[in-house]
Amino acid sequence: MNYVACFGDSLIQGYPYSNQNSWIAEVEKYAEVKMLNYGVCGECCDDILARLKMTKLPEYVRHILFLGGANDIIQGKPEKYILEDIAKLVKWCEENHYELCIVLPLISAEPMLNVQLQAIGRAVEEKYADKVCLMNLQPAVGMSSLERRLAYLDGVHPKATTYKTMGKYAAPLVMEWLEKTSMAKLEEVAQEVEAVLEESFEDIASCLMETPVGNLRISASEKGIVEVAFTDEEVTAFYASENKHLAEACKQLQEYFAKERTSFDLPLDVEGTDYQVSVWNELQKIPYGEVRTYQDIATALGNPKAVRAVGMANNRNPICIVVPCHRVVGKNNKLTGYAAGIDKKEYLLNLESGK
Repeated sequence: MNYVACFGDSLIQGYPYSNQNSWIAEVEKYAEVKMLNYGVCGECCDDILARLKMTKLPEYVRHILFLGGANDIIQGKPEKYILEDIAKLVKWCEENHYELCIVLPLISAEPMLNVQLQAIGRAVEEKYADKVCLMNLQPAVGMSSLERRLAYLDGVHPKATTYKTMGKYAAPLVMEWLEKTSMAKLEEVAQEVEAVLEESFEDIASCLMETPVGNLRISASEKGIVEVAFTDEEVTAFYASENKHLAEACKQLQEYFAKERTSFDLPLDVEGTDYQVSVWNELQKIPYGEVRTYQDIATALGNPKAVRAVGMANNRNPICIVVPCHRVVGKNNKLTGYAAGIDKKEYLLNLESGK
């Protein structure tokens, strides 16, 4: 389950209704996320930032959603100071390693108020579009002056039906934000792993091997196999190696493609996150000639909802065939998500099933 701590004014709180009637609560009905509501009606940006700093958030919360600015303008606060508070917010989230999403100020049914609201929105977009997630919920409220008059109770606070529409509209945007930040984190971890591998590159021996479904690049350290991957490189690009693990891997893979081997007995030397390693270990439990779904793997690891995480770890598997990521399929046995190509996945499964 993903968690998002939501800070802001009345539009976060759900005023004049309860928190359960806010658009934040509505998001939970359409997305796999828990939205923690810390909104307080009437607070300005500096109040919201102060509340954020003094709130002890659970350790599992790494995402913060922010919506504010309207009260600052209503109370006559100059645009300069509003933007300074937002800058402090961005800096604080960066320093404390939180992913931040700023909801752009919603245009009200009050023309004079809108001039400043739109100015704040444009300034935030110009400065932070490439630094944090920016979310625009205006289409859910209404773009025309008539739509806005009908959407608000008093010109600035949404009706109950408007809150529902906002939540339904925001749900996929929230999920997209969470997915992007998760992928970015995985990329960061992958780069760290690759850096470690590069540092020990001199100790890695590699060779290429022809198979009926394409060339394989096999790499090994003194400890064991570090990589088995399909490649477009020509066999002549590598020289022979005396690495004992490399020679044994080639032998066992030849036996596999000749249908003389149904399991591998090779020492592996791979590095990854704890979760990635747990997925790779689970893959090795899938019997020859059988398949499992991403849901099956997630359930076996104790979190049935972690299907996406399983898929990403599966995609990062550095040792194909030996660690049989090709035996993981989508719902209804749909062949999806094989880095080397669906055609190779289909070939391997057919090979094992005897087709």
